[in-house]
Amino acid sequence: MKKIKIFYFLIGLLTFFVLSVNARDFPINKEDIKRDEILQETRKKINGRVLDINGEPLMGVNVAVDGISKKATITDVDGLFTVYTTKENSTLKFSYIGFKTLTVKLTNKTYYSVTMEENVNQLQETVVVGMGSQRKASVIGAVSSVQLDELRVPQRSLTAALNGHVAGTTIIQSSGEPGYDEPSFWIRGISSFGANNNPLILVDGVERDMSNLSIEEIASISILKDASATAVYGVRAANGVVLITTKQGIAQKPVIEGKVEYNISDLPQMPKLLDGANYAELYNEAFGSENYSQEYIRNLKSNVNRFLYPNVDWFNQIFKKWSNGTNAAISIRGGGERARYFINMDYLGDNGNLRDYETNDYDSNIHLHRYNFRSNLDITVTKSTTINLEIGANLTDMHEPGVGNESIYSTYLRSPAEELFYWAYLSSPLSCPVQLPIEYGENGVVTKWGWGAPSQVGEKNPMERLMGSGYNSRFNTEVMTQLVLTQDLSFLTKGLNFKGFFSFDSNSYNTQFRQKTSSTYSVGGIDDETGQLITKEVDKGDEFLNYSHASSSNRAIEAKAQLNYDRLFGKYHRVGGMVMLYGRDYVDATASSTMLSLPYRKLGIAFRGTYSYRDTYFAEFNLGHNGSENFPKHHRFGWFPAFAAGYLISDEPFWKSKAVSFLKLRGSVGLVGSDALPSGYRYGYLSTWGSGLGGYSWGYNPSSVSGVGEAQIGNADLTWEKGLKTDVGIEAKFLKDMISLDLDYFHERRYDILIQRRSLPATAGLNTQPFANMGKMRNEGFEATAGFNKKFRDLVVKLSGNITYTKNKILAMDEPKTEWAYRMRTGQRYGQQFGLTALGLFKDEEDIKNSPQQMFGEVRPGDVKYKDWNGDNVINEEDEHPIGYSNIPDWVYGFGAQLMWHGFDVGVFFRGQAHVSYDLGGDTFIPFSQGVGKGNLFEKALDRWTEDNPNPNAFYPRLSNGKSANNWQPSTRTIYDGSFLRLSNMEIGYAIPRKLVQKWGLQGLRIYFIGTNLALISKWKLWDPETRSPNGSKYPNPRKLSFGFRFTI
Repeated sequence: MKKIKIFYFLIGLLTFFVLSVNARDFPINKEDIKRDEILQETRKKINGRVLDINGEPLMGVNVAVDGISKKATITDVDGLFTVYTTKENSTLKFSYIGFKTLTVKLTNKTYYSVTMEENVNQLQETVVVGMGSQRKASVIGAVSSVQLDELRVPQRSLTAALNGHVAGTTIIQSSGEPGYDEPSFWIRGISSFGANNNPLILVDGVERDMSNLSIEEIASISILKDASATAVYGVRAANGVVLITTKQGIAQKPVIEGKVEYNISDLPQMPKLLDGANYAELYNEAFGSENYSQEYIRNLKSNVNRFLYPNVDWFNQIFKKWSNGTNAAISIRGGGERARYFINMDYLGDNGNLRDYETNDYDSNIHLHRYNFRSNLDITVTKSTTINLEIGANLTDMHEPGVGNESIYSTYLRSPAEELFYWAYLSSPLSCPVQLPIEYGENGVVTKWGWGAPSQVGEKNPMERLMGSGYNSRFNTEVMTQLVLTQDLSFLTKGLNFKGFFSFDSNSYNTQFRQKTSSTYSVGGIDDETGQLITKEVDKGDEFLNYSHASSSNRAIEAKAQLNYDRLFGKYHRVGGMVMLYGRDYVDATASSTMLSLPYRKLGIAFRGTYSYRDTYFAEFNLGHNGSENFPKHHRFGWFPAFAAGYLISDEPFWKSKAVSFLKLRGSVGLVGSDALPSGYRYGYLSTWGSGLGGYSWGYNPSSVSGVGEAQIGNADLTWEKGLKTDVGIEAKFLKDMISLDLDYFHERRYDILIQRRSLPATAGLNTQPFANMGKMRNEGFEATAGFNKKFRDLVVKLSGNITYTKNKILAMDEPKTEWAYRMRTGQRYGQQFGLTALGLFKDEEDIKNSPQQMFGEVRPGDVKYKDWNGDNVINEEDEHPIGYSNIPDWVYGFGAQLMWHGFDVGVFFRGQAHVSYDLGGDTFIPFSQGVGKGNLFEKALDRWTEDNPNPNAFYPRLSNGKSANNWQPSTRTIYDGSFLRLSNMEIGYAIPRKLVQKWGLQGLRIYFIGTNLALISKWKLWDPETRSPNGSKYPNPRKLSFGFRFTI
């Protein structure tokens, strides 16, 4: 606490100092004034200032009179210049590397304020890096930037929109359910089996969530991957950093931009369920006798009476074919030399594909509405002081059915769709009718319907759960604010400036539950006189909606003080430096325990030093010093250095190659650290006290006294988890920059991994296993990005692609040794699948007799036959070994093409993954796992072994009444290949000629069509493999067809 207060005091003191500097008057050189007066008698004096589009002064701009170098000067640190001319009709030519050359014709004015625009092609792209930005040519860390135009797709989650577009990122979209569609995200794979593998997300330099940001408010996204690029962020950045910068104001006339978009969506790759007649036949087969008569089955096929012979496809009942969504945004951007502004408002509406019940006065479908607002204001207080005020907020307003977010029989179901899948899988097509007529009026007209009651204990009518469960309303609000002070300190020394940051964020999450259960009914018979159904109530429901609520909130305060230095000595030597103090205070207002309610406080200091010679040779040193609450005093603070070097060979005088126009080599090495403990635990070095090993009870009517003892034993030697990262990269451009290629090899060795012990015996008398630094892991791989950009007369062709390969290996972990080394998780990939090797299905009793003995219960013809891996003629758990791949893909890639011609543009983008295996199992996938009649079946269940069709390569082994212990052992039959190639996006657009739209009061108008998730190629056909589901019980990624237009005023 004391260090926190000192830190904030220093920031305040330094801020006061730099603000007070502006009140000082510095002496003017009188000799310079006198010399200027003499020159003025014969020449006209022209003064001015050069700014960029953000209103920031540009230092070093060449200003030439009539293009004559002898009459040229350069702008100073404030962008100011002075030149002289003797002609009335002279011109000023402004040139600066990375900016478009600008020519201004002189008039009778003597002062000119000039704004220069960046030349993107020449600049080779400005890249946002840690605590600043650099020209791409001078970046020697592993940094990738994102083309924002590629992310303007109908996605709620910004993380999902990034999928496949950036080398080095692994993003898996395991659900498409609105509001629950946030993907998993890693940078360069998995480097630790400890508590945290997620990257650090920074929005305008502040630790924030990125998922609910609108692409319309974003100016740039950079991915920092190696130790050199991430070092200034300390231990928070051990797994890489995502830097998101929002748009700022521009010194220009106000420009209004907007878009309106409408989409329709459906759900491809839904699992296909078996119909009632085939279900009854497979029931009889698994049961071993005829429970359903042939007459009953014929009635099912003929749809004789849906109440007496229900034949329900629950997915067709729950899900509708098409849904829709909308997206609209409008922004205004402009300003002048003194103040610049950017204001944006955005709306996104996304509806699910669940059905509504017309008689309810509330919807059953999912409706998500998100509202985004951002206002960024930049004020130039004086020529050396700038203040930036950033305010952003988003509100997610969501309506959903009254299910989900609960545990059923120890299975946690996070979302509404997950629970609806659960009940649809637990039911069968024969379980019950969807609804039954329970009241009749005159002439036998049904006046009231009731929900059908399932025939099996523990089942629920899936449609009652969707339409009769009430609803939930969720309101999530995120408010983000930041004040930034930038002060030029060149009066102390050229190239020095100070930046102070203060941010306050507040997040709240509220849910109102209006839930109930509805009454269900069963068929009791048919009235002989009227022919009407006789029904009886099975479960009495609620008459009214109940009410409860839940809420949570948190807030975070961050402050940073940063000194920056950048100066060119002579013509060739550029020296840079940065020192930063950082502090963060985070409070969870609804924490579940005293320990978790304490403020989370982080402190750190970072140093950076850079040097370049002729912009050809580059060197960079970074050093982070961080403290953590999780370690004792002697381990609380750690030092984490990183070094990088680069060589821009193509800038050498001897480089004459016309084929290779740009070539740079770079490399880095550095140490990273992590302090994250498993399960979000804190203060791992401290012991905590609780109920101990139990209490005492005595007497006939027992009196009890609870015990007191250590709940968690602290580890006084706990210290930082560390990782040594190495990166080597090559960047090249060919044929006048027509072709680009970036290649990186990376390697990381983690050690002292923070884990919770697993191997201590119960005889140790511990309530909870202690934390320890036990573990080593290696992660390595390569990534590549390639591009092609060429104009063929009026046709512009752009091709791009990226690919990433990662492979990790656990070198040491808390694992007891086994008799057979191949059974050890040590030495394998993180998430490696283990199991038996399945050889097929037993043909007959003779085949069983001549095979090694399988120790998993009774074995019959049609059961799974396994390989004796260790050769002991017995097949048991000792034969389990690594099978397939990890559940994290080794390969991820994306590639696309874009064509532009006379205002028309067409683009496609594909993405995919390979070398990944996912588990199989669970209800419905395993036929009759809970016994015949309980649980649904897939259509694929027809591909099975039978006595009449003893196919040894059938998808399913013989059917059984209940789960066969032998057939469903973890094996090569219970994993599936998660590789796929997806046509992720296709876009067709047309920019209406400007001359035409100007007649309508517009400066630009583009209409377009975007299709997302249009096609999928995969070996796995039962459901979308990206959901990673063992039985397809995830809301699939929707296919969307969007139509929209963008305009500029």
